[in-house]
Amino acid sequence: MIFWKKNIELFLRAFIVLDGLVMLVIFLNTQFGIEFPFPMPGRKLNNPLAFLLIALFLIGYLNPVFREQWLGRLKAGILESPSRLYIFGGLVLIEIFLQVMWNLYPEDFHWNLNAEQGYGTHFSTIQLYILGMFVLIIGMEKHEKEGLLKKVWPWYLVAGMYFFIGLDDCVAIHENFIKWSQQVAPGADAFHFIHEWLWFYGPFMLAAAAFLMRFFWVEFRQNKAVLCIMFLALMMWLGVLVMEGVAKNLIDPYSLEGSRIGIAVEEGLEMFGATLFLFGFSMFYRTNRPHSVGK
Repeated sequence: MIFWKKNIELFLRAFIVLDGLVMLVIFLNTQFGIEFPFPMPGRKLNNPLAFLLIALFLIGYLNPVFREQWLGRLKAGILESPSRLYIFGGLVLIEIFLQVMWNLYPEDFHWNLNAEQGYGTHFSTIQLYILGMFVLIIGMEKHEKEGLLKKVWPWYLVAGMYFFIGLDDCVAIHENFIKWSQQVAPGADAFHFIHEWLWFYGPFMLAAAAFLMRFFWVEFRQNKAVLCIMFLALMMWLGVLVMEGVAKNLIDPYSLEGSRIGIAVEEGLEMFGATLFLFGFSMFYRTNRPHSVGK
């Protein structure tokens, strides 16, 4: 079994190197127009980025040493000062930078916050991956302490939610529902009044929001500051759903400038909400494990 794990890990490491080269080639070609003497492997970084993150996750699953090393670094970076200040400050600065570039270059798809091949999507994917990993760290530590899965499974589910949202952002799973519904019911105006994927995702999102509200209350009600941060972040994400719901027929058709502002608000709520979630979880961890982190 160990032999097979090592072989799989070796394959994944080789894949990561190849995938990284593919991402570099695509980036140089699409951003700077550099030509290469071979067919381009694609025009978008999204799929290679998703494969990279999945491969890293699988290596961590197979190799405990790799897992402990990198999760330890992630935890230290998010929890210890001054690195946490640099990380959270950096996240906010990147979000502001992306908003500025979207305002300056709205015609450039690289800076289009609403485009799946845009840098904003790549940033959101990575941030959600980090968020999911940090929640997973807390869940695993609680699992080790409690010993019973039934007491900690909500943490794993919350981590899984963040992972899925990041993956969906990256490879645009929801876009398939738009294409499918337009083929199945092209003339159903009431159905197409909003972005079609909301009909499929909406019920699950509302259920997830209700679950998160209960989860935050159960886990953080003793820490009012953390609880407020979590509910604020969740309200920001619910605001994204509202913006998605009204954009198609109430904003986009009437004003290009209004549409761009709506996109900026919507994507800003999503990105900054994720940062707030991460900050809230880090506050919770520092409050409950003050002896293990820097001041």
